[in-house]
Amino acid sequence: MKTKQEYMQDLERLTKTLGFNPAECEQGSQEWMKLKLGVVSASNCKQFMSGKTTATRQTYMAELVAQVATGIFPEVNAKPLQWGKDHEASARSAYELETGDIVDEVPFIFGGNELRFGISVDGIVRGKGKGLELKCPSNSATHINFLCFDEIKPEYIAQVQFSMWVTGAKQWDFASYDPRMKKNMLKIKTIERDDKLMLTFSKLMPEFIKDMDLALLRAGFIHGDQWRQ
Repeated sequence: MKTKQEYMQDLERLTKTLGFNPAECEQGSQEWMKLKLGVVSASNCKQFMSGKTTATRQTYMAELVAQVATGIFPEVNAKPLQWGKDHEASARSAYELETGDIVDEVPFIFGGNELRFGISVDGIVRGKGKGLELKCPSNSATHINFLCFDEIKPEYIAQVQFSMWVTGAKQWDFASYDPRMKKNMLKIKTIERDDKLMLTFSKLMPEFIKDMDLALLRAGFIHGDQWRQ
C-alpha cells in the first residue's frame, strides 16, 4: 500500500485530465463528486458483483453511464448519510486516540491508470500498510450488533475487501463509532485480505468495464467524456 504522499502525487498527475487538481479537493465537495463520475466505487462493489444478467448490475451500470453522459453526480441527502458525515471526523479522532496511530486522509484512490474504479478511503493508517473504514450508524442498534455480536453488514465486508484489492493492502481496520453511547462508543476490528475475493474482483471488473463500454458506445459516449468540457 502506498503512502499518503504517493497517493496525492498520483492525483496531482490527473490535473490535466480532470480540469482541476484532485489532490486539493475534499471528500463531499463538487470537485470530489466530479472525479468520481462514471467510476466503480467500493461502496457499490456489491452491485457490479451481483451477476452478469441481474437487474442490480444493469441498474448500476446505467447509473455510471448516465454520469459519463451528463457529467452530473447524483447527490444523496439521506439523513443516515448526513449523520455519518457529521461524525466522521470525531470517529477518526477516537480511532487515533484508541490505537495511538496517525490516520492520513486522501480524497480518492484510483485503481490503475484507466480511472475506471477506485475508493473514497476514510483513512490510511500511517506506517501500518493498512486503511481504515469508518462507520457512524444513525441507528444505535447497528453499532450494538457489531459491538456485542461482531456483526458487520455483507456490503461493508465487500467494501473493505474491494479497498484492499484496489490498494494491495493485506489488512483493513473496520471501525464503528456511536457518540450517543455512554461508553464503548468505538469498536475496531482488523479484517484480513481474502485472496479468493481478490481473484473474483480481478475477474469481474474487466467484464463489467467491457459491458459498460458497449453501453456507452450505444449511448454515443466513451469513458472520459464526463471530464471534458
